[in-house]
Amino acid sequence: MTALDLGGLFESGSADPREVTEAFLARAALTDPDHRIYVRLLETRARAEAAAAADRAKRGLRRHALDGVPLSWKDLFDTAGEPTAAGSLPLKDRVPTRDAEVLARATRAGAVCLGKTTMTELAFSGLGINPKFGTPANAHDGKIERVPGGSSAGAGVSVARGLAAGAIGTDTGGSVRIPSAWNGLVGLKTTAGLLPLDGTVPLSPTFDTVGPLAKTVEDAAAIFALLEGKQARALEPFDLSRAVFWLPGGVAWSELDDGVAIALEAAIRRLVHAGARIVEHKLPQLDEIDALAWSPKSSRLVAEAYVQWNEMLAANKTDIYPPVYDRVMAGAALTASDIIAADLKRTDIRARYLSATAGVDAVLMPAVAISPPPISTLEAGGEAYFRANRLALRNATIGNQLGLCAVTLPAGCDARGLPIGLMLQSHPLTEEKLLRLAFAAEHAMN
Repeated sequence: MTALDLGGLFESGSADPREVTEAFLARAALTDPDHRIYVRLLETRARAEAAAAADRAKRGLRRHALDGVPLSWKDLFDTAGEPTAAGSLPLKDRVPTRDAEVLARATRAGAVCLGKTTMTELAFSGLGINPKFGTPANAHDGKIERVPGGSSAGAGVSVARGLAAGAIGTDTGGSVRIPSAWNGLVGLKTTAGLLPLDGTVPLSPTFDTVGPLAKTVEDAAAIFALLEGKQARALEPFDLSRAVFWLPGGVAWSELDDGVAIALEAAIRRLVHAGARIVEHKLPQLDEIDALAWSPKSSRLVAEAYVQWNEMLAANKTDIYPPVYDRVMAGAALTASDIIAADLKRTDIRARYLSATAGVDAVLMPAVAISPPPISTLEAGGEAYFRANRLALRNATIGNQLGLCAVTLPAGCDARGLPIGLMLQSHPLTEEKLLRLAFAAEHAMN
């Protein structure tokens, strides 16, 4: 069931938050005994919150459409009195005294915190591999264990496998959208600065954002409202006959797996059939921002990660996953002039992108260029890891670098039944319109 479906049952008295929470906890304990999805379940907290939600429902005092609904939280959101390690062994004994602000907002609105989900170490990878804490397998291949997408790896798998009604993750370069796309979910990347990062373990404060992973666009919108501290509102679908989407080609549509290309072509045909207008034209700013983001001499993200974590990593090198260690420590080679020059160039590219796309409702891109590879082929690191990681992150990172908002929607599957995501990218602070567009597109593609 969707998160809003559960909330509706609690509202009508047809279900009890305590029983539903117990069902989620029991299912997680049964299907995740090695804690590859949940670092830890917060049974005591979840049961207390469910009991309070049940009492409010009985008295007609529910606080939100998601009051009593069990959600999972990525293990970089501070939880008072519980370890929050951001997937890194040196932080395993880090116990905050206060909840992260977004968790506090959700708790005040009545949502149930089921537990903390696994993640890429320090949130620095799009694949979701973490040999130190455990890598959850993608939910859609019962034969081969494939990467789940990262860095919000356990968040995506927890929803896809029915171990949470929704999840909250973070997205610095795609970390909500990649696991959502690869696990058949809706993932919303919010505009940087819109949701507070207080009490969130940082990677790159310039680009870090908070967002939901959900089964439907309506659920994503409701969780987004929860995190904003607002009431959920019914979504009015955008009239697709009045929608204009930009299909840019270029880097965002290059190096696609065949299955990804075929599924997305079919999805776009369905949007056209529903009345949407597609503008096919080059958008060179995408290629420019991609080149800037991945240049070894211009990455603000790497520079900020290095400033945050280099001392800890240097003191605990044997406890750090080598691909993460190498990416962070590459920041030692960056200079202040490198970053200032990159910032100026990014600002120029962003201004030209916003001007060029002012007349369209969203830019369409594959959320991820490739289908999820097997964990076993990448876990050792090396060239295969870094190539897959770049292709996983490439398209999603564009939105972070340009300061945009974006949403990925399920858009079919490849020949092996692995989900494909279509990303709608729009201007900053247009989340409400973007969600209406996504709601209409979701129905058109189903």
